[in-house]
Amino acid sequence: MFVTVLDKPENLQFAASETEVCRDKVINFTCSADGSPPVHTYQLFENDTLVTDGSNSHGMWNGTMSTGGVFIYKCVANNTVGTGRSESVTVTVDGEQDNCLM
Repeated sequence: MFVTVLDKPENLQFAASETEVCRDKVINFTCSADGSPPVHTYQLFENDTLVTDGSNSHGMWNGTMSTGGVFIYKCVANNTVGTGRSESVTVTVDGEQDNCLM
């Protein structure tokens, strides 16, 4: 007799390549999670708004930080059992590219 245990995504690991950047800098975000069945999609949120038009199965994004300010990012991982949410990552973007010291 076999018992299959199903779990929603957990143990989320979410990171940005940098958390303080100059405007127009490209940064990368990565997200991973454990789950049974495996995670089938990841979503990236900026200030509680979905960043991408859809989901991706890799948990990797990159983007140009074109606007100055402070942004809160989170990752959501989904499998057929449920959803897991990461801790937030704060990214500060210097709005003055010419005078940026970051």
